[in-house]
Amino acid sequence: MRRCGPKLGALALALLAVAPVAFATPAGATATPGLLACSNHVVRRPASFVIACADANTALTGIHWIRWGARSALAVATFGENPCTPYCAASRIHYHPHATVLLGDPLRTRRGILYSTMTVHYRQGSRPRTFAFSWKGDPGFKGTRAVPRRASS
Repeated sequence: MRRCGPKLGALALALLAVAPVAFATPAGATATPGLLACSNHVVRRPASFVIACADANTALTGIHWIRWGARSALAVATFGENPCTPYCAASRIHYHPHATVLLGDPLRTRRGILYSTMTVHYRQGSRPRTFAFSWKGDPGFKGTRAVPRRASS
C-alpha cells in the first residue's frame, strides 16, 4: 500500500476540517449574509441602496464597503434623507457625505442569512447623528431565527 506524501496528507486534513461547514449550508445558499433590497431580492455589497422602500426618501449612495463578513458589514457612504418638513412631497433630500454604515444581527430567513439591522452615523452640520433601521418586522423575515455564534477558541 502506498502512503500519502506530507502535502497530500495536509490537504486531506484541511478538506476534512472544512467539509462539515460546507455540507451544513443548503445548496444554493451562502454563509455570507445578504441584504434585503426593496425588490425583495438579496444583494451583497451594493454600490447604492434604498432604505425607505415606499417612497425612497432615505438611501445610501457611493457606498464603499470596508468589510462584509459573517457577523457584520462596515461601509462609508453618502446618506440621503428627506426630513419631510412640512411634508415629504414639499421637502428635498439632504445628503450627508462620509457617513459610516454598520450592518449586523444576521438572521436565518427563507431567503438565506440576511443582515437585519443597519446603523448609519453621519453629521448634520457640526452635530453627530444616528439613523437606525431594522428589517425584523419585514414579511421577508418571518420565521427567522438567530444565526448561532461560533464558540471562540
